[in-house]
Formats: sequence, C-alpha cells, structure tokens
Amino acid sequence: AAIKIMTERGMEPSGSHGSALSNDNDHLHNENPRAPNRSSRSNSSSSWKRYLACIAITSLCLIQFGISTMYLTTTENANYSRIMDLPSVQSEVQQTDGNTNNDRSSIDYFINITTPQPLPTLVHFDPIFLGGYRNQHMRFVAFVNFAVENSIPQLLLPSLRWGVAQGEHRGRDVPFDYLFDVAYWNERAERAGLPRLVRYDASVLEGRRRRSGTTDMMDNNNKSTTIACFNTSSNLYSGLDSGLLRNPNTNIRRVNIWDEIGRLDGYAHCRRLPPSSVGQQEQEDVGDEFTHLIAHGGSKGVGRLWADYNAMQRRRGKAKQNTTIDNRTITIHPEHLPVERTINTILRPSEAIRNAIQSAIQSSTTAQKDQQQQLRSPSKVLALHPRIEHDMLHHRCGRFMEQNLTKIFDHLRGECSHNVELLFLAVNIELVMTEPGSSLGSDLRELALENAIVLNRTRTYGMFGNESSVGIPMFESGSRTAENILFPEEQPTDYSKAGTTPRLVSSKSLGITDLVASIVNFFTIIEADRFVGVKGSSFSTDLFSVRYYMGKRGNYILGPEGVEELVGPPPPYTGC
Repeated sequence: AAIKIMTERGMEPSGSHGSALSNDNDHLHNENPRAPNRSSRSNSSSSWKRYLACIAITSLCLIQFGISTMYLTTTENANYSRIMDLPSVQSEVQQTDGNTNNDRSSIDYFINITTPQPLPTLVHFDPIFLGGYRNQHMRFVAFVNFAVENSIPQLLLPSLRWGVAQGEHRGRDVPFDYLFDVAYWNERAERAGLPRLVRYDASVLEGRRRRSGTTDMMDNNNKSTTIACFNTSSNLYSGLDSGLLRNPNTNIRRVNIWDEIGRLDGYAHCRRLPPSSVGQQEQEDVGDEFTHLIAHGGSKGVGRLWADYNAMQRRRGKAKQNTTIDNRTITIHPEHLPVERTINTILRPSEAIRNAIQSAIQSSTTAQKDQQQQLRSPSKVLALHPRIEHDMLHHRCGRFMEQNLTKIFDHLRGECSHNVELLFLAVNIELVMTEPGSSLGSDLRELALENAIVLNRTRTYGMFGNESSVGIPMFESGSRTAENILFPEEQPTDYSKAGTTPRLVSSKSLGITDLVASIVNFFTIIEADRFVGVKGSSFSTDLFSVRYYMGKRGNYILGPEGVEELVGPPPPYTGC
C-alpha cells in the first residue's frame, strides 16, 4: 500500500532499481524521482509529512518482507530435509561457492555434513573400485545408480576407496575424500536426487531391535551388544580378510567377496539385501541384531558394477538417430541417464587438486605468453589425449585407435588446431619414453620408439615445429603436477576424535601419483577450448560426456581414418 501511494505521487521507493521487489507492472522505474511536486506550495508541509510517513511504512514493509522470506525459505529447506529425514544444509549462497565459507574446509564442517542418519546406507564391499581412473568412475556411477534405484539415501564414505591400477605402486588405495570434494557433493546431493556421503557411526547405523507389540524398532541405546558390520581399521566389511584383499598380489577379480560376508558367527545380519530385494519377514529371521548397512559391489570377474554400467549404456544405444549435416551423415546419440548426468555436475576434485590444476594452467599459459611476448589473454588451448602408452599398443581396444603419433599430429592439421596457441598433451610421459618391453612384438617396439622420438621433438619444438620453425608450444601436467600435491598422511578412523591437524605428505610419498595425475589431466582437459580424444578409450569417452553437459563444444573424436567433430553426447561406452 505504501509503495502504491508513493507511485501515485510521482515518488520512487529508495533502492527499487535492481531489487527483487521490482515489477514491470508497477511502472516504478517510469517515474522521475526529481519531478516537481504536484501539490500546491501551501500543502508542501503536509506533502513532506506524508512523504516521510510513506518512507517509514515502506521500510517496515521491506523489513517484514525480508523476515517472511527468510522464514519461508528456512521452513521450505527444513521441510525438504524432514521429508528426506536428513539434516538441513547451509544457505544457497554457501552451496554455490565453495570459497564463501571460511570454515568450509574445517574438520567440524566435514563432520557435520557427513553425519549419518539411521537410514539404509549402501556400502562398497570391494577393497577398491577396479580398473584405471575412469573405469573406477564408471563403477562408481553404477554403484550410485543402484542406490538411487533402490531408494537408498546414503553411501558409506570410508568404503569408497580408489586404487592405483598399474606401476610399482599397483594396489595402493586412497580415500574418496582425498580425491573429491565431499562437502560440495553433499551440499547438492539431496536436491539433485542423489544419496549423501556419510561417515561410519556405529551408534547410528548399528543396533538391536526393541520389540513393541508387533512393531520392530531400533534400540540404539543398547551399545554393549551392538555388532559392527563395518571395520573402521581396515575400511572393509567386518569379517573380510584385509591381508588377502589388500595384498597387491591378490587378483580381486578371482575372489567372490560377497560369499564371505556374514559368515562369521553373530554377523549373519550383516548380509543384508536392499528393501526392494527382500521381504521384511526374511530380514527379521536373521535375529535381534540390526544394521542399516547394505553391502554391494563387484564380486568375481569384471564384476556386477561393470555389467550394470554397460547396461546403462546399452539403454542409450537403442535410441540413436542419423542426421545429415553439411552433406555428411552423422549419428546422434541420446543423452545419458539422469543419474550419470547429475554425477558429472557435482563430482569435482578436492580443493588440493583443484588448486594444483589452476596453478599449472596459469603458469603454463603465462610462460607461453612471455615466450611469445604477447599480451592478449588467455591462450586458446587444444587438449589431446593420444592413447600411445606401451600397455595400449597391444591392448584389444587398440584396434579402434590411431597409435602412431606422427599420423595423429597430421590428422590435427586444419580446423581443430586453427588459431590454437597452446597444446596440452594428456599422456603418461614415463610410460611412453621408457624402453619398450619384450612383451611387444618387433613392429610395436618400432612404433613405440618412433612415438618416443616424436614426443620428445614436440616437447622441444612444439606441435608441427622443427629445428627451423617453432610450432604450437606444448605443456604437460599430469605426474609433474600430481606428485607435489599434499594429502593427510593418515586418514582418521574416528572423525569425532580428530582434534589435531594431520601431517601432510605428497602424493608421491603415498604412492598414488599415477591416480592423481589422471584426475589432474582429466579436469585440465575440461578447461580446454578444444579437445581431441580417441575412439575406444573410457577416459576420452567420459571427457566427451562431461564437456558436452558443461556446454563445452569443440570436441573431436580421433580414429585411424582421421578426426571428426562430435555432435551431441558421445557413443555409449561398450568396453572399448
């Protein structure tokens, strides 16, 4: 009402420009606040009194509106959390920017945002996700999808461990929260329809049933008889042989871990199935002990998670369509399932890795500008993922790839490298430059040696460069950046007792440089202006996907026949 009176008198409420209260229908911005007063001079005193009164009333209205808005927003969030039976999260301002809250990286904030609720919680029973970095990611996607499909609102964080797949440190593993931003995930997971990541708390997730008539209730106060289905020392399901499963010489693909769960006396209830897979009566027959933990994983062979992910991809493959663009036929593949799309938007590297990536990109582009004495910024970056490491030269998926680095660079001449000022090469330099092993045949050994020579020349003269002409400068990150990133020396087994800051050591000291380097390369490529990936690579395929959903165009797929710009999401990954 006060705003209406002021509008009629040719006045404009203070601060209305750009305000959330502004409305085009009110025509508030059409009035000139300096227009002459329409009242006669004799009524000027009265007009000013009315003006001051309007200002006061308007201020009160704005204050009340702000209070009401805050209440409604808080109530809405609280109701949403209550529906999910989860604690409310921080304000939207803090959710959208990880750097706005100075305490966000504190142990107290981590404890609070990963606090479990007495709800079904999915546990990964394999000691690590199997495979290289992106194959592990694919299994993680299938694991999350299983939770979503079975309405399981929590994932047990300490069970989500990532591993080093090859090299001298093969078998080393690392906690999920060293590699990825857990707080960022949890701040968005509920609204995105994904499960939260929670730490283990036996007082919440384990207990005994208290009989009340015909109704079973959890008795979390009976601590003396609680049986823990998760071992915080080994970060494995209770009863599993950590000495066997964490031995780098053990082939986990040949161990049926699921058969070992619940075999110990008193632990039968730990072999729990999702609610959708087992009736309530069957669950009661186990005994009085109860757990909210639900074990799930790969088991023998490539594992169930790998099969589940491929099944997710097959659903996409059935709906592909062909279209004609610029007189050429192009296959348009359907988008990924909502779960995978959402994961790609809220799974980001940990703060330590993000800072290292940004520092590496900035220092490389700055050095290139200084070298060419150019001031325009930033550099236009072309990222290339050539799968030319020795292990891929004789891999069954190698038949889909161009593995000759000279031919790869020849394919890049033209549109995809036009106006490019910097080349980022995502390759394991050590595995390319090392002496080829005896496992390679004579032809592949010759190819490996040629690739090493071409790579070394490109590092010196740039892509398309030689002794007399400088080409496009190349920079690499990967291991060089990853080996100096610092992580806690030991992960706390009980976060509630963590009161001191842990000693930090490098990823090289922890033996996880190769894994961290893959993450560094992956997210560096996401930042590039253009990207050329190879057919048959899970790493390249996932990069095509993430870049597409982030609105990053300029994606090219490389095969023996040449380079082709990718339109839409990439083809479904089918193991090669």
